[in-house]
Amino acid sequence: MVSRARVVKAELWRVLRFLAVGLLNTGFGYAAYAGLVLMGAPLWLAVAGGTVLGFLFNFFSYGGLVFGSTAMRLLPRFLLFYLALGSLNFVLLRLLGAAGLGPLLAQALLLPVLAACGYLGLRGFVFRGQAAPPAARGNS
Repeated sequence: MVSRARVVKAELWRVLRFLAVGLLNTGFGYAAYAGLVLMGAPLWLAVAGGTVLGFLFNFFSYGGLVFGSTAMRLLPRFLLFYLALGSLNFVLLRLLGAAGLGPLLAQALLLPVLAACGYLGLRGFVFRGQAAPPAARGNS
C-alpha cells in the first residue's frame, strides 16, 4: 500500500516538473519564432511556424517529462485542451480589461491561474491515467 505522504510527494514533484518544463517550453517557443524571423520568414509564417513547432514540442515535453506518455493518440486531446486554455485566457483578459486593468498586468495576474488550469487539464483530460515518467517515480 502506498502511503498518502508518498502520493503527495510524487504529485509535488510532478507539479515542479510541470513548472520547469513550462519554462523550457516558453524558451523553445520563443527561440522557434525568433529563428524563423532571423531567417527572413514573413511575420505570419514566423508566428504560425513558431506556434506549430512550440505546440509539438510542448506535447512531447509535457507528455514525456511530466506525465509519462507521448502516445500520438493523445495529440487530438492535447490540441483541444490547448484551444480551450487559449480561449479561457482570452475571455479572462477581456473581463479584466473591462474591469480597468491593462493587458500586461491582466496577463501577469492570470499566469498562476492559467498554470493551475494547465496542470489540472493536462493531468485530468489529456494525460489522465498516465504514470509519471520512470525517472520521476524514484523521487516518490
